[in-house]
Amino acid sequence: MSETPEERTKRFQAMSSYQRQALLRQKMKAQGLVEGSGVKPLSSYDTDEVWDLIQITSCFPEMQAKPSGRKETAPKKRKSLIAWILIAIALTFGMLFYYKQYPSAETRRELSVDGIFFD
Repeated sequence: MSETPEERTKRFQAMSSYQRQALLRQKMKAQGLVEGSGVKPLSSYDTDEVWDLIQITSCFPEMQAKPSGRKETAPKKRKSLIAWILIAIALTFGMLFYYKQYPSAETRRELSVDGIFFD
């Protein structure tokens, strides 16, 4: 008795994750495959069994590879922006403190000349 693709999809979706894993292991064992054994040339596999495994995994998006997207770089950009803002704030407060500490232009000039010729 052959089942339709819709019936097969419903059957696989009704299985638990453990049951699907057991089914995949059973099919691999029937083909003489061992988990973690690597990939053999495609000619050594029975194409019907490979197709069955592809069909099983296509029914479940959680079993498919997850694409890496731009979401990984966005937090880095946000952290970088926050760091630059904090540096700008620190420099601004440093300048304000300097001008408040030495309000006279002559005093600031003397300090900068003394800083240049500091031995």
